[in-house]
Amino acid sequence: MQTMRQIMTDVIKRVGHGALLEETVKEIFAFDAVQEFIEQHQEEVSQEMITNSISKLNEFMLEVKAMRSGKPGQNPGFTPKLFININYIDITYVPTQEFLDYTEKRKRRALLDNRMMSADVRRARLSDFDMAGSPARQTLMTEVIKFIEAYQENPLAAKGLYISGPFGVGKTFLLGALANELVRKNVAVTMLHYPTFSAEIKNTISQNTTHETLNTIKKVPVLMLDDIGAEANSAWLRDEVLTVILEYRMKESLATFFTSNFNLRELESHLAQTRDGVEAVKAGRIMERVHFLAKEIHFDGANRRHKA
Repeated sequence: MQTMRQIMTDVIKRVGHGALLEETVKEIFAFDAVQEFIEQHQEEVSQEMITNSISKLNEFMLEVKAMRSGKPGQNPGFTPKLFININYIDITYVPTQEFLDYTEKRKRRALLDNRMMSADVRRARLSDFDMAGSPARQTLMTEVIKFIEAYQENPLAAKGLYISGPFGVGKTFLLGALANELVRKNVAVTMLHYPTFSAEIKNTISQNTTHETLNTIKKVPVLMLDDIGAEANSAWLRDEVLTVILEYRMKESLATFFTSNFNLRELESHLAQTRDGVEAVKAGRIMERVHFLAKEIHFDGANRRHKA
């Protein structure tokens, strides 16, 4: 079996004796990553193969040296790797772990729209949800876990939740944690603070983008409407926005969640009252859709926002 020096000598003879080329070949063979590859593939590598691969080996060496010195190289986010390609040594580029992590984060950001939420809700994880102090917290977590399991089994059969309860008990935080968990499972989620959304949707009228906005929201695989009932209700918002969204989602069996300070009966009363008077029938139609889409869970407890 030839030594590395013997192989290098023979290769130099084959490629020529130009001083610059000879120094390059010597540098390539002295490079630890090249040596390691050739030694690992001694049974497969021939002198002719190495001779035919000088340009690839040189590219590999330069790329590795650049990365070791902290430079990005010619393919940022990818690291060079040698492999045997029939009768010569070739080079491929594989993504770095850093690049894979970055790509995964971008993918998750594309799946999740929670821009209306506070920073703690955007970062929330199910493991952060404190289940101490109230049986209701454990019950609600159980319902959330059941939903995740049901959704993975059949997304169209998984029913969402209508979480009612007082201020500050953690309704929104838990839905934020659920949203992040679903995104980690490659499920697209839109989480809207409904009072903020109801104000923003009015601005789309002058921009002629109302239809486009509603189409995007109503079709998302999982929709979460936070703090519904806290908006300034109007006949237009109720009939042309909320009804349109919930009607589509009911027909397509798309998972929908709600949080509210109102229970379902109180929400119906809120939706019935507009400047045009009390319209119980229209409110009742919406509530039929809410009942179809979500199971009501009352979530009581202390206001955790007041904790020191």
